[in-house]
Amino acid sequence: MTHEVLVYVSVLNWNKASTTLACLEHLFKAKLPPHLTMKVFVVDNGSRQEDWGHLSENINNPLATVIRLEQNLGFCGGHNIVMQRAIDDAADYVWLVNNDGVPLPETLANLASLAGRTPSCGAVSPLIVGLDDKDRIDFCGAYHDWKKLMPTYFDNVEEVGNAMAMPGTELWLVGAAVLFKVKAIKQIGLLDETFFAYYEDNDISARLLAAGWRNIVDANARFQHEIPNTRPPYFYYLMARNACFFWSRHTPKPYRRFMWLRLLERAVFSANKLLYGGEAKNKADACLLGGLDGLLGHGGAPDLNRKVPWFMVLLRKMLWFYHIRHINHDDIPINSGAETP
Repeated sequence: MTHEVLVYVSVLNWNKASTTLACLEHLFKAKLPPHLTMKVFVVDNGSRQEDWGHLSENINNPLATVIRLEQNLGFCGGHNIVMQRAIDDAADYVWLVNNDGVPLPETLANLASLAGRTPSCGAVSPLIVGLDDKDRIDFCGAYHDWKKLMPTYFDNVEEVGNAMAMPGTELWLVGAAVLFKVKAIKQIGLLDETFFAYYEDNDISARLLAAGWRNIVDANARFQHEIPNTRPPYFYYLMARNACFFWSRHTPKPYRRFMWLRLLERAVFSANKLLYGGEAKNKADACLLGGLDGLLGHGGAPDLNRKVPWFMVLLRKMLWFYHIRHINHDDIPINSGAETP
């Protein structure tokens, strides 16, 4: 007799109702086996009233429940509402789906099938592929290089498949479309809201591994997702800040020497690289503020409406000529770490 499987799906919206509705349209076309039930929760993360109105007025599918938040709780806080509900309601899985992506009809069924037949699996991700080309793989798994304090991405499906077949491989998954086993989340806890957004997927992947669970990439499941060409200032702030949080929490002792200095220098390097590349100064300032707040342990929603302290500006200027000598051949991408390779 086949076990009935209940999957809670969490989709966040923040001032992108049309994008979210397009994602939902694809979700509702999912091809599911008879034993698998999907319930979709759309969490509006404090959007403007007009965006919220457009969203709420155009969701008519009985599979969907809409939750309105008065303020933006970030990726972590928004998804945690559904993750906690999945725990409370004894669901089998919770699937976090980026609203700017497109799940294929078979994606959820494939993910749930793999997780179900793999008892040690705590989380499973589909291949992340191009929005306009589902054969172009943008993410197929990664691991943390503790020595370099860098994530390292696998180049192809065969490479990650070989790695997963080896005992002790510590894979981490980007958060675009990860299916979590509720039993695992109940054991290790929800997303850490200190991160707000970005690096939370690194963190929960590391916590799953520490608790004895496996993170897996399903080569038979695909999720189409576009990598943005430009990023807002808050992205650079959160990446710089949350890098400090993640590496300081999880880096093994043998690799922690000068760790804080390296993380601070990396935030300053990112600021100088942005300026050298002609980006707006507010993005460089966001890197400096993020690096400082990461060192000070200031988490939660980003606050960019403040001046960069003089000593951070001075440090950036002191390192300018050193950094520009390395910009053309560095191996530290500004956006390395949480969402996309």
